[in-house]
Amino acid sequence: MTDVWATSMLISGALFAGGVASIAWERLPAWRAAELSDFRVAFAHTLRRVDRLQPVLLVVCLVSTIGFALGADGNSQVPALVAAAGFLAVLIGSGALLVPVQRRLVRAELPAPEAERLRTLWLRGHVVRTVVAVAALVLAVVAAIS
Repeated sequence: MTDVWATSMLISGALFAGGVASIAWERLPAWRAAELSDFRVAFAHTLRRVDRLQPVLLVVCLVSTIGFALGADGNSQVPALVAAAGFLAVLIGSGALLVPVQRRLVRAELPAPEAERLRTLWLRGHVVRTVVAVAALVLAVVAAIS
């Protein structure tokens, strides 16, 4: 059963971390440089695409990582539990901080200074989310090969 959890953990984790990393690598520099009105249009377009799949991948990854950790032996259990904590932090941080910011950016008519502040907050938050997700994935890989 541990093999099933490991496979699910690694596939969903790689897809999730790859998704957030690709946004950080490719979209963030363009969004930083864009005029605010252009940013909001491009941002909304990207969110419509990724917001359907990314949360599902993260939840599957979190559940799989916990399942793997519960069935793993001592050498694999600790990195899997730390990876699960990282994925959980990403889930909580995204839901509590980034999702409300992105909703305001996409839906609300905001004064330019407030929209700029929210854009900066979201971009920084996404970089943190990416770093934590990739680190958690590395720990999940370490757990799977231990």
